[in-house]
Amino acid sequence: MYQKLIENEDRRQLRDSVALFVRKEASPDSIRKNSQASEGYSRDRWKSMAELGWTGLLIPEEAAGLGLCLGEVAALHEEIGRASIREPLVVTALLAARAVALGHNDRLRTEKLPGIISGNLTATLAWLGESTGLDTTNVGPVAVRSDSGWQISGTARYVPLANSVDAYIVAARSSDGILLFFLDDLTHVSIDSAALSDGTSQGNLTFDGLTVPPESVIADPEHGSSLLDDLLDIARVAVSAELLGNMQQVLDMSLTYLRQREQFGRSIGSFQVLQHKAVDLYIQIELARTALWRAVETIEAGADPNARAMTVSAAKWRCSEAGLSVVQQGIQFHGAIGYTDEYDLSLYVHRTIVLATFLGNARAHRARYAKLFISSEGKS
Repeated sequence: MYQKLIENEDRRQLRDSVALFVRKEASPDSIRKNSQASEGYSRDRWKSMAELGWTGLLIPEEAAGLGLCLGEVAALHEEIGRASIREPLVVTALLAARAVALGHNDRLRTEKLPGIISGNLTATLAWLGESTGLDTTNVGPVAVRSDSGWQISGTARYVPLANSVDAYIVAARSSDGILLFFLDDLTHVSIDSAALSDGTSQGNLTFDGLTVPPESVIADPEHGSSLLDDLLDIARVAVSAELLGNMQQVLDMSLTYLRQREQFGRSIGSFQVLQHKAVDLYIQIELARTALWRAVETIEAGADPNARAMTVSAAKWRCSEAGLSVVQQGIQFHGAIGYTDEYDLSLYVHRTIVLATFLGNARAHRARYAKLFISSEGKS
């Protein structure tokens, strides 16, 4: 299908390396056990992933990263999705690390970025306000200039791993535009955190006049908005890829079960109605795959921000919608065993529920796509 048209040897080797890592360090039993821990993942596995260079895949070489392309990132996350790995690769590597790497603060790039890439420092992005929109007009925290730098007030909602990271990239709106800050001391910040279905967590950060010095600014008002949009869209591509890997694995598990489970003296996979349902899922997966790789190619070709946003929203919409449909039908294929947490299918069900809403659900991205499409048609 569409993916095969752009697969190359480097990408196949990357996929093989992820598969080898999964066999050695990410069995379903270990992921299930780690999801019950306070952080929802394994710090040891996270360090191993960092040692393989996965945290610096999209970081420029001059910033101590590997400087690879988005296609490699998408391939990596698709394979991670196949294993339902929960480690914070999107949150720390694509949101936080890229913010520091692409920002305009040389001190932070020198002092903090190596720690994030090495896996010694975990970080997350806090930005969304009361509105559930998808762009920078929905930034929650507010920054006001002060004699000692900036003062941040307001609330950032739905912050992934809000209570279990070492540092925060905080986006705040000011009268001049959006700024991004690096914060590793939130002593005077209120954090309200809750567990999610897959064992990870998210929470709200409430700022009450927190003073931030100028040296903690990653991006000033002139560059903050465009940087934040870029960070979010690249992360959405990775999340879409994880959803694709998740749903492909669920379909593979379901087909295996349909071939093995017998009823009325024959394999239930021989029943035509189940074959039709399986084909429907295959079609949804391939449509999602096409949307994902179209977004990757569009971004790698250097498209303008509007074109990037349209293809990214199309991918996230397709992958979120298809992912939920596939896991729901996967449960139906498996019957009663599909409802049990002890069965491996549950790992993919819980993970898909979380990823389908992370950084915008299908409905929100359909609306964003429609808005951008109408806007582009009006200009043509």
